[in-house]
Amino acid sequence: MASLYHHSSLPLSPPHHHGSGALPLPPRSAGPSACHCRAPPRDHDADLLRALQSNGNGSLHSEPSPPQVLDSCTHGAAGDSGSGGGRRSSRLRARDCAKRIMELPVEERVKVLDLLQCDDAALTVSDYNDILSALARAGDHASAVALFRAMRVAPDAHSFATAVQCLCRQGAPDEAKRALDEMVARGFRPSVATFSAVVGCLCKRGRVTKAMVVFDAMRALGCEPTIRVYNSLVGGLCYVGRLEEALHLLNKLKDSPMTPDIYTFTIVLDGFCKVGRTEEAMAIFHDAVGMGLSPTIFTYNALLNGHCKEGNPLKAYGLLMEMCGSDEACQPDKISFSIVLPALLRAGETAAAWQTYKRMERAGFEADGRALDTLARGLCRRCATDISALGDAREVFAKVVAAGYEPVSYTYCLMAQALACGGEVDAAVALLEEMVRKGYALRKRAYTDVVRALCDRGRVRDALRVLVLVMIVRDFVPGRNAFDALLGELSRQGRWPDAMAVYAAAVKRGVVVSWKHLSRAKEPVQLGVPQ
Repeated sequence: MASLYHHSSLPLSPPHHHGSGALPLPPRSAGPSACHCRAPPRDHDADLLRALQSNGNGSLHSEPSPPQVLDSCTHGAAGDSGSGGGRRSSRLRARDCAKRIMELPVEERVKVLDLLQCDDAALTVSDYNDILSALARAGDHASAVALFRAMRVAPDAHSFATAVQCLCRQGAPDEAKRALDEMVARGFRPSVATFSAVVGCLCKRGRVTKAMVVFDAMRALGCEPTIRVYNSLVGGLCYVGRLEEALHLLNKLKDSPMTPDIYTFTIVLDGFCKVGRTEEAMAIFHDAVGMGLSPTIFTYNALLNGHCKEGNPLKAYGLLMEMCGSDEACQPDKISFSIVLPALLRAGETAAAWQTYKRMERAGFEADGRALDTLARGLCRRCATDISALGDAREVFAKVVAAGYEPVSYTYCLMAQALACGGEVDAAVALLEEMVRKGYALRKRAYTDVVRALCDRGRVRDALRVLVLVMIVRDFVPGRNAFDALLGELSRQGRWPDAMAVYAAAVKRGVVVSWKHLSRAKEPVQLGVPQ
């Protein structure tokens, strides 16, 4: 087995002219820094920072110095020649982890800096463990692993455990397993937390088979797995699509003293939801509730997502309303609403989408601009059969604009149609004019409905203004229905010359309009020639 630990291949200090093995801090002769680290005065933070700014050879970071690396792939420098020219080395420099160390509590900072100033030959395994633990707690896992590999004394169980945890945090499952194997081979007994970290890291990377090997080794050594270990295994099985095995493991847990928690159930039902087996996931959900477990928001969101992905947004809507209405159920969060609302809109379930939006608003969450835009379009279409939805459409449209999310051209046109259908023709005309100013394309149905609404109210002049806006400003040829509506109203009012002028304009632009509106003229007219 290739060992992760090498006794002398990774010296701890950068090369300098003294050839000392001390870690990279100012020389003892530097005086104030070393003294203040051992007996910190009130302004010790500034002194510690100055100490950490040293390169270890008396120079500061601002001064040019050869670059140093942390990995073990760099060849040894001149200071290592006595140990063999072919030996590889790595330099753990204090400045590489200065910011991390400065985040630790004051006492721990002082202790670590004191140890770093000692000659590495004088450091005991306990001293190394203190530094490893400090780096691990500070989140500098790479430096901790590098220091573990550079230890000049034989590591103990604590050293291996810290290295294994850091490798797992780095997302290196294979290296973590090798370190764990070496730890066992040296006669150390890993703790449950160490085993759990390796199993979890392997499962997150889809290495379920290796995770099972570690799990078996754990039990063989007499370490009883915790529910966290089982959850990692269940999650790994679901991650690689082995859902039946995950469900089998869950059922075994239910019949064992190790009772599964709600997270175990959530992991399995989420796996079923992701592959379109939401009905089976619902059975697992009811099983968990029957055991007296309280579903979390993650449990509900997994089910909501499953229903929506399978094209059953109304089932998701029913579950969401159940969450909102029951004091015992987990209240939905923004993610819950954001899953259901777009699904309802895509399915054309505008009424349910509107209720979802109002619930979301009362809960203090805001829908994104895209969802609001889609909701506004749905409400505008609903106005064709239920004009009472116009107020809701205007409210949502105004929120889209106020949120800074510019509605698309289609939304503008539908809003203009809805306003015209609801009798708010002035607002509809203003919206068309706004679209023209912004350079939006006009849909024939939109301006035709506005022209019709104006003609129904006898406002021929305003209708003509809309046609001029379309033809002249936008250089767009109106459709036949718009001309027919205008000709019909002009004929009704007996304005035959104006009707003939509109007819001529339509013919000139190649629009074939109905002649019936002019057939009631009191005197014959020549086709295509305005009088």
